[in-house]
Amino acid sequence: MEENNKFETNTDSSGSGSILYGSESQQTEESGHFSVYGAESQQPVSASVPLAKPSEETSRTVTPVQLAKPTEPEQASQVPPPVFMQPGQFYQSGNGQPDQNPMGFGPMQVSPPVQGAPEAKPKKSKTGPVVGILCAAAVVIVIVIGILAVRSFLGGGDPRKQLARGIANMTKEMAAYQSSIAGDIGLAELNKLKETEPMHTNIDFSFTDPNAEGSFTNIDIGIDAVTDYRNKLAECDVSLGTYGIDMSIGSIVMAGNTMYLSVPLVFHDEVYSLDLTNLGRDFNNSAWSSLIGETLPEDYSLTLFGDRETAEDSENAEESEILSILNRQRSVTAETMKFEAIRQKREFTFGGTYAEYGGVRVTIDKDAYNESMEALKNDILASESYKAFMEGFQTSYAYADDFDAFKEEMDYVVEQLFGLRFEQDPVVDVYLDKKGRIVNISTPEDIAVSGQDIDMDSIAVDIDFSGTERTLDSIEGGIYVQSGDEILYMGISRAAAITEDYYSEDLTLRIQDNNSNDEITFWYANDWGYADHSFDLEMAVEVPGSGIKFGAEGAFTDIVKGEGYTFRLNRGRLTVDGEDMLLMTGSIETEPTDRTIEVPENATNVLDMSMSEIMSLFYGTFY
Repeated sequence: MEENNKFETNTDSSGSGSILYGSESQQTEESGHFSVYGAESQQPVSASVPLAKPSEETSRTVTPVQLAKPTEPEQASQVPPPVFMQPGQFYQSGNGQPDQNPMGFGPMQVSPPVQGAPEAKPKKSKTGPVVGILCAAAVVIVIVIGILAVRSFLGGGDPRKQLARGIANMTKEMAAYQSSIAGDIGLAELNKLKETEPMHTNIDFSFTDPNAEGSFTNIDIGIDAVTDYRNKLAECDVSLGTYGIDMSIGSIVMAGNTMYLSVPLVFHDEVYSLDLTNLGRDFNNSAWSSLIGETLPEDYSLTLFGDRETAEDSENAEESEILSILNRQRSVTAETMKFEAIRQKREFTFGGTYAEYGGVRVTIDKDAYNESMEALKNDILASESYKAFMEGFQTSYAYADDFDAFKEEMDYVVEQLFGLRFEQDPVVDVYLDKKGRIVNISTPEDIAVSGQDIDMDSIAVDIDFSGTERTLDSIEGGIYVQSGDEILYMGISRAAAITEDYYSEDLTLRIQDNNSNDEITFWYANDWGYADHSFDLEMAVEVPGSGIKFGAEGAFTDIVKGEGYTFRLNRGRLTVDGEDMLLMTGSIETEPTDRTIEVPENATNVLDMSMSEIMSLFYGTFY
C-alpha cells in the first residue's frame, strides 16, 4: 500500500493567519481590546498591529503567558506512525519556528496566548477542564449550526450574501468526501431485498496471537447464517477451528420470537428453546431465578424480528424530533445575529504564499442565546427521543436494579453539555477568499463564559481551512479554554486529497493541557481506492504513557449491485503500547439464497425446567 499511496502532506501549508505562538498580543480595530491571559496592557494602543509572518521576529510590549514546548513522550516510540501515509512533520513551538513532531501523527500546535481574556477568577471545585472543553466543543457546534441558517438569507445585505455564499461553497466541498461504496454495492436496494428474500451470510475470520506460546497460537471462527425476515426465521451455525481443522460447535434457530439452541458436544441430541416475549415474567417464575438468586423486571422482553417499517418510522420520527428541537434553537440564534463586514483584512498563508482576506463578523445576543440553550437542554431532556433512548437501558439487565441513579447521571451529562452560558455577546469572524470560500473561523477575542458545575472562564476558537482545490482539504486549528491560570486546547488537524483513483484522509484530534502536553490524542488515516474498492486504514488513541492502534487493509469484492458482495480483510492488526497483540484476516459474504430453515421439534423449554432437571443438565455437561 505504501508504494501505491499518492497522498502527500504539504508541511509548508501548515502556517496560517492564526494567532502566532509566542507573538505579541494585538489589538483589533473593531474590538479595541488589548490583553492576554493573566496580563493587561497599561499602554494605550491607537492602531492595530499586523499579524507577523512565521519567520518574523516581533518585539513584545507585553509578555504573554508562555506555554512550554511539549516534552517528548516516553512512550512515543511505542505507537509508530503509519507507513502508508505521510502525516504532517512539524508543529509550531513557542518561538514561532517549526520543530520536529516527536509523535509523527500530524501537525501539533502549542496553545497561543489568545487575546481578550477576562481577569482570572478564583479556582472553584467544579468539573475538570477536560470535561469543560467537551462542553465548549458542544457550544461551538451549536453556534455553527446557528450560523448555517444564514444560508437562507441570500436576500439580505452584502455581509449576509457574502457569508451565505461561503457556507454554500463549504457545503458543496463536503459532498466530495462522501464514500461511494454504499452506491457501488447498492446498499439501499440490498436492504429492501432482505425484507422479501432469504439472504445467506458467511463470516470466516482467523485470529492470531503473535505472543502466544505453545501449539495453539491462532483460532478460526466461522458463522454461517440464513435470514428470512419476511417469514421471521433465521438460522446460525457456529464453528471453531485451528490450523485448518474445523469443529462444529452448535446452531441457533430463531422462529417468531423463540430461540432454539443445539450444542451436540454438550447437549448431545437435546434441543432447548427460549420464548423471549414475556421473558421477565417467565424467568422470575422459573427455577432458574431461585437457583441464581436474581430477578428481571416483570415487563422485560426482547423482540427478535421487529417490524422493519415501524422501526424505520420510529427512527425517522426521533430524528425529526431532534431536528425540530435544533431548528428551533437555530432560528432563535439566527434572529439575534448581527452581520457586518470586517474592515481590517487579515493575513493568511497558503502553500508558502501570503494573502490578505476580509470577511464577515457575526455577533449573537448573549441573552437570547442563553435562553435558547436552556430551552434546548430542557427540550432534549423532555423529548420522546431521549425517553426512548433511556428506555433501552431501563430494560437492560445491567441497569435494571439501579436505573434511577443511572438516569440521573445521564441527565447530568446532558445538563453539562448544554450548561455553558455566555457572559458577553459572542463574536465570530468568518474570513473568505476571493472565490467566496471560507478560509478561517475565529473569535477576535476570548468570550467570557460561566457554568454552574463547569470550571471554565472563557473560550476562543481559531480554525484555518487552507486547502487549494478544496479549502476543507487542509484544516488546522482548534478550541481554547481558559480555567483560572490554565489553558486547555482541543485541536484538529486534517489533510485530505481526492483524485479519480483514490481518496486519502489524515485526521488528528487532540486535547492538550496547560503545558501543551497531549492528554488525549485520536488519529485516523485512510486511503480508499475507487476502482478496486480497496481500503487501507489505521487509527490510534493515546493517553500519556499508553496507546492503542488498529490497522486494516482489504477490499469489497464480488459486487453484484443490489444483491450481494464480499468484504475481505486481508490484514488486520491490534497494537497496544507498540506491541502487536492480535492479528486477523477473514471475509464476510452476503448473497441471496434458496435455503430453507427448519424449526426444531420436541424442544425443551428452558424456563419450564425443574430444579432437578437443571441439576441433571449441569451434571451431564461437566461430568
